[in-house]
Amino acid sequence: MKRVFALVLFSVSAPAFASWPDDVVLDEIDTWRGDKVLDSELITADYHQVIRELGTAISNKPMHGGSTLGLYGFEVGPSNTIAFIDTRSEDGQPSPWARVHEEGTPNNMMVIPRIDIRKGLPASIEVGASMGYIAVSRQTSMGGYLRAAPLEGYRNMPDVVFQLGYAGYVGNDQLELGTMDFSGTVGYSFPFGRITGVNNASISPYLGGGLLRVHARPNQEADKQAALGIAEVSGFGGSDFYAEDFAFWQIHGGFRINSGTFSFRGSASWVPSGIATLNVGMGFVY
Repeated sequence: MKRVFALVLFSVSAPAFASWPDDVVLDEIDTWRGDKVLDSELITADYHQVIRELGTAISNKPMHGGSTLGLYGFEVGPSNTIAFIDTRSEDGQPSPWARVHEEGTPNNMMVIPRIDIRKGLPASIEVGASMGYIAVSRQTSMGGYLRAAPLEGYRNMPDVVFQLGYAGYVGNDQLELGTMDFSGTVGYSFPFGRITGVNNASISPYLGGGLLRVHARPNQEADKQAALGIAEVSGFGGSDFYAEDFAFWQIHGGFRINSGTFSFRGSASWVPSGIATLNVGMGFVY
């Protein structure tokens, strides 16, 4: 509570350009405890790690299982993502996240509470959107996606859904960043209750994987970017700034419980070359 109260006072009294504790501050990446960092390769590697992990954290999460809402379905509810960013120091060097943290003491978890909405469309297609707040910062995440279930309605077949979406990192005056996601999910629904077939409760476990493509652009002058050792990067093959490190695979798994108009969902995702996230949420289906 003391920290929250202090943040409220800070937001009222501090200048508009001042950063909050967990803002990403690129201006500080070449300085550590008052000393300049002269190793440009080290700064670039640390910048790249922050971009990959931040892009993973804000990306759309495949949390809705292997089926869609159906033609008339609509769902709204809260969710929360916890991303386990890498803040470990090695060989006496600060972590990449410490270099872009104003106080040099970043949390090892990035918490992003969200509000999610999604709407069913014809042909087992649905659209969805989310708005999240990156805790203890001035930044938000905004995302949207399209989902399609080509096998939906076949009772003896597993549920299969494909998702395509994009999420953006919003509100940082030093960095623009976005992540495109494409994934496939396979699941199956099992009814449960005292009288199977009468009660309308079900549990739906699922597994899947997909590809994330991250694009980031610092909002500094070219000379300053060169001095800091940072630059625009992209995981999109057609970009002039393409680098394969920013297109990477992610695997995920979880479950969804439906009971009447209420749903609860939990999932985990992992990038083998990066970080893991845990996601929980609930919703009300109309």
